[in-house]
Amino acid sequence: MLLPNFDKKIKYYLIALIIIITGAYFLNNVVTSNINLENQKIEAQLDKTHNDAIINAKAGIQVYATIVSSLKSFTNNSEEFPSEKLLQKYLNDILKEIKFNDSILINYIDKDHYFRYIITPKQIDPQNLKGINVSSFRSKERIEELERILLSEDIRIFSPVNLREGWTGFPFNFSAKNKNNEVIGYFAPIINVKYLLDFFYENNKYENFAHKFVINDTLDLTREAFYNGSEIFNSKKDEEYYKNFDIKDSDFIYSTIELFGLKLKIGSAFKNKPVVEKSIYNLAYISYALVSVLLFVALHQYLRNRYLNKSLKTANKDLESNLLKIQTLIKEIHHRIKNNMQMVSGILLMQEGEYEDENIKKALRDSQSRIQSMSLVHEKLYGNSTLKEVKTKEYIEQLINFVEDTVKNKSTEIIKFIKIDKDLSFDADTTSNLGLIINELITNSFKYAFDDTKENSLSIEITKDSEHYKLLYKDSGSGLPDDFDIETSESLGMQLISILTEQLGGTITYEKEPESTFVIYFNPLEKSFHG
Repeated sequence: MLLPNFDKKIKYYLIALIIIITGAYFLNNVVTSNINLENQKIEAQLDKTHNDAIINAKAGIQVYATIVSSLKSFTNNSEEFPSEKLLQKYLNDILKEIKFNDSILINYIDKDHYFRYIITPKQIDPQNLKGINVSSFRSKERIEELERILLSEDIRIFSPVNLREGWTGFPFNFSAKNKNNEVIGYFAPIINVKYLLDFFYENNKYENFAHKFVINDTLDLTREAFYNGSEIFNSKKDEEYYKNFDIKDSDFIYSTIELFGLKLKIGSAFKNKPVVEKSIYNLAYISYALVSVLLFVALHQYLRNRYLNKSLKTANKDLESNLLKIQTLIKEIHHRIKNNMQMVSGILLMQEGEYEDENIKKALRDSQSRIQSMSLVHEKLYGNSTLKEVKTKEYIEQLINFVEDTVKNKSTEIIKFIKIDKDLSFDADTTSNLGLIINELITNSFKYAFDDTKENSLSIEITKDSEHYKLLYKDSGSGLPDDFDIETSESLGMQLISILTEQLGGTITYEKEPESTFVIYFNPLEKSFHG
């Protein structure tokens, strides 16, 4: 039996384990999906911010294009090559139309690379560069690039420059022609990079993002400086420079926009990348783990209780079987005791015929009656399903009938009043003592109280008060002598009544008037469930 039960337990545990693993798999999928969804929302937020900034930056490029294209068109279409003053006036007219307030510098340089015009919206040649050759502060490679500009009709832009004026600009370049359409040099408008880069920070919703601007894939550009190794004349620092924040390069997303041939790589990232709050998911895992543990505990308890119930049922069956055997044995014992007592009673009856002396015969009949009262207890016990208790009313009625048959004169008529609850039961020892007491009282009534010449009666009542049971016995006789004292009586019957009453933890009193009455208070030797 043990091995099959063990196999069943293993089966239940395996099923529970499979359920828990399956549940954990689905829980993990749900948690992972939610985390991925949250990460996608974060990435989508970054993508949107980046794309919005790129769109705004392209709008800024169009402003650059408008300024530079207008300048080129103005210089090429003028009847006379414009003077510094005229070019400055035209520049201010353009800027007023497009509401451009950032720094701008226009240089006109001849074919030999000497500065001829240096114009700002408010000043002419603020740094005294007229007559200085560009080659004095530009590399040979840059000069060669400028030579190619002289041969091109296109507007080109070079890498940003850090200007002596204290700002950084995009240097645009296009060829300059006289009225005969001859190339006489080139214009180099330099427009502040800040105008374009401000588009990435113009809205508060972008304050959680950092942007990276890279020229030629390696050189950083900010609104205040270009970090290409050249001298920086601006003491200001761009507070939004990405290196001011602890951001990994892998956290950036990049796009490249083209600005008149110059490729500007733009990256966007969170200054502090949002982290998906995982505490609620960890709580879900912990809760699931606790539920799983509780499931195993409940399963273990269920299987244990099931095993115990089965064991209990088996034990109960064994107990019932043993109890049946014991009950049968007890019944047999009671039956044999009853038979033995009846045998003794029969022997006493036989001996009664051998004696002529009435005193001896009387003593033998008394003994026979007492034995019969005890025998009747055992008869009632083996006929009772509990084998422990005797229904008191039924027992006393039979006891009275036996005494009546044994000692009553045939001519004597008796009225009997029995007032006992039909469900009242006492244990065997209590019933036996009570039976002997009543047997003595009834026998005395038949012997001394009843008379053939008058109406005879006896009354037996058993009731219960708060603490004791009360036996009230009356007969219609004249009563005991006035000087009768139970305590000092030498009558064997009265002595027996006193002893048995004491064994029941009770007291006995006698009253002659108005009727001959014995009042006995007693307590059962064992508590009855029916009393």
